[in-house]
Amino acid sequence: MAGASLLALPDDIALVLDDVAAMSKIAARKAAGVLGDDLALNAEQSTRSNES
Repeated sequence: MAGASLLALPDDIALVLDDVAAMSKIAARKAAGVLGDDLALNAEQSTRSNES
């Protein structure tokens, strides 16, 4: 019985790591989108301030 749970442990760890990798990928994509929006907004504001 204990042997079966020990054999299942690597599978459980692999599933958790896969979930973490997927969530990290989504978080990185969202962060990149927010950063791109911020950069575009800052560029627009600096362009407007330079025109005045």
